[in-house]
Amino acid sequence: MVISRGRKRGTLYMVEVTDSEINVVEEDQKTSTLWHQRIGHMSEKEMKMLASKGSIPDLKKVTIDFCEPCVMGKQKKVSFLKSGNPPKSGKLELIHSDVHGPTSVSSVGGARYYVTFINDCTRKVWVYFLKQKSEVFSEFKKWRAIVENETNLKIKCFRSDNGGEYSSNEFVDYCAENGIRMMKTVTENPQQNGVAERMNRTLCERAKSMRLNAGLPKMFWADAVNTAAYLINRDPSVPLGFKIPEEVWTGRPATLKHLRVFGCVSYVKIKDSERDKLESKARKCTFIGYGGDEMGYRFWDNENKSIIRSRDVIFNEQALYKDTLAGGSSSEEEPMKTNGQVEFEAREEEEEDVLKPVSSPELGESSGSSGSSSDDE
Repeated sequence: MVISRGRKRGTLYMVEVTDSEINVVEEDQKTSTLWHQRIGHMSEKEMKMLASKGSIPDLKKVTIDFCEPCVMGKQKKVSFLKSGNPPKSGKLELIHSDVHGPTSVSSVGGARYYVTFINDCTRKVWVYFLKQKSEVFSEFKKWRAIVENETNLKIKCFRSDNGGEYSSNEFVDYCAENGIRMMKTVTENPQQNGVAERMNRTLCERAKSMRLNAGLPKMFWADAVNTAAYLINRDPSVPLGFKIPEEVWTGRPATLKHLRVFGCVSYVKIKDSERDKLESKARKCTFIGYGGDEMGYRFWDNENKSIIRSRDVIFNEQALYKDTLAGGSSSEEEPMKTNGQVEFEAREEEEEDVLKPVSSPELGESSGSSGSSSDDE
């Protein structure tokens, strides 16, 4: 509907409007407001749809002024960006962190929580397992010492939620003394810490899938999460343009040739000094992860209820932990033999005690060793 016409003079449009035309506009506004109230404060878009169909009597044009009741009754959160911000250009320039837990079942080592530290530049993730949330600060100090020594750089910014584990006086004072700026999300706005939240979800989903595939009990959730983090660091990352986080962090190619199926049946060699000449030379165990900073693989010895670490092993990736319980694994299946001399990330190897149980209180996890982060089971 044409309301007025005018001629352009210079940079202005000189419009002549009659009183009758002004009255038409004001009448439309009054009618729109009246019908807006009659139909329960319907949105302007929906009112225009009805008006175009002639469903609203005596209303040709929908013109709704500011409606305070609509604001008071329909106020929404400000939407977040559909795509995340590009990663920072420098290592340790921004660190994301979040705590997950408590889980419904304690891990083999007694952990109920885990905390993740994610480097924004490389998207590499480290995971540390905790018995109490109060341990976050001590684990952060350990992790900070490792990464700063490795890169010869300083952490500049640390982003987390408003959890009490991050808001303690000792944590805040420590960051202030070391020049680390703390960024905390607004209460009940986890989207502001989206990188850490999304990483936790990815860790939970992949760990649960691996554990369920192997048929391992819930108490192995931490081993699955630790393995998931180890593998995520060797997966193509979308924010990095499908580069590998481990390669971006270290500057060296990451090898995948040593990877094995989580929860598969493994035959670990027993040292000659620990067995009789007439006894078996191997012990049947279950593969539960990678050593990370510790050389070798990690295995669960179900007979002795302990975790052992070894490099001399033959894997049967066709048989899983659940098959041993059902009696479906066994000697009839020929193991998929692999060379016992396995190299991890081209690191120099050393001789390991084959059946030496892990004496760390974190029995089921190698805290942060994967350089890597479940839904409650």
